[in-house]
Amino acid sequence: MAVQDKSVSFPLVFLQPVADVHHVWTALSLHISPIDEDGSALLSRLFNEFKLHDALGGLTCIIPVRDPAVFAPEFVHPIPQGQIALRVPVEHCVDPGKIDALDWLYSRGFSIIADGLPAQGAAMFPFVESLALDASVGRLPDAAQWLHRLRGPHLAENIGDAIQFDRCRTEGFRWFAGDYALHPDSRLSQKNSISRARLLKLLGLVARDADAGELESLLKQDPALSYQLFKLVSSAAFGFSAHITNFTQAINLLGRRQLQRWLQLLLYARFPGDESANPLLPRAAARAAMMESMAQRVDCTREELDRAFITGMFSLLDILLGMPLQDIIEPLKLPADIVNALTARTGRLGKLLDVVERSEYSRIPLRHADLEAAGLDARIYCECLLEAFGWATRVSTEA
Repeated sequence: MAVQDKSVSFPLVFLQPVADVHHVWTALSLHISPIDEDGSALLSRLFNEFKLHDALGGLTCIIPVRDPAVFAPEFVHPIPQGQIALRVPVEHCVDPGKIDALDWLYSRGFSIIADGLPAQGAAMFPFVESLALDASVGRLPDAAQWLHRLRGPHLAENIGDAIQFDRCRTEGFRWFAGDYALHPDSRLSQKNSISRARLLKLLGLVARDADAGELESLLKQDPALSYQLFKLVSSAAFGFSAHITNFTQAINLLGRRQLQRWLQLLLYARFPGDESANPLLPRAAARAAMMESMAQRVDCTREELDRAFITGMFSLLDILLGMPLQDIIEPLKLPADIVNALTARTGRLGKLLDVVERSEYSRIPLRHADLEAAGLDARIYCECLLEAFGWATRVSTEA
């Protein structure tokens, strides 16, 4: 079992996805609790010891900096120019007393994002090119002049739903963060429902170990489904390099366990004709990978690891399909521990899923007590978080 850190000296780390206009992840916003006035030491550890750079997968990392005058992290390996964006309170970005500190950070390769709107008549430092604003406070029209004056991309946070997402996009924002993926446009919630219904049937066949002929027959009924399966099988996100030429080859060569995981992920994939990616795809991938990683840390069996992955992947199906989760999973004849975790957050898997949901920097904060209840500590949780996002970032950019 995981050793508990009774001193709770290690802070809680959160990574919030930041997506572009097509819902593809373009950055990860780092949040720490409790907030450190400096933050340099922890950031250095996250990059040097916890391999945060691997989790980014080339994405930008947005880091809040309360006081640029005391922020000076040290990295063992050089960070590419502009990959770290420092989110600095807007008052520092117009204060002549802070210009030397910010200029020094800018010269070291950090991008500077002003957090908030400057006062009327204020002059922003020339190396500040982006704004980060809270979409929930209702002042977005006041930002119009700055959104057009600065190069961007500008970040809108706390976007609550699809309608607010569209409003922010119209205003000129190009980076988006918030719970909008969990509150999609109800008119689109069952788009491609026929293909996804076949996917659920396929998952049921795989679960009962149906022969390859039955699986292939169902796959051949849906061109969009066939296309997505081959696309995902060939994706570098799964580390598989062989050429797949037919369904039977894929099924026999890959094995049922990996096929089942791809089918689960495929539920959230973009279908031909979709202009944008499904924003739920990388979220579901992160949940599944984090569930598996945490289950491994609390000494789960191989079979339990698979069930942890399934639990995380299926935890967003009700949002995806716009129907009660119980009605979706009942035909799949899932094990009782998965059903209990998904519907009641009970059992070991339920406690781990509760941690995953609270880790998403949502309105329900994660506490050290939640980690302890699940058999984890803050350090192990951080390791699992970064591992999960490392896979989810590859899924987001390749799907």
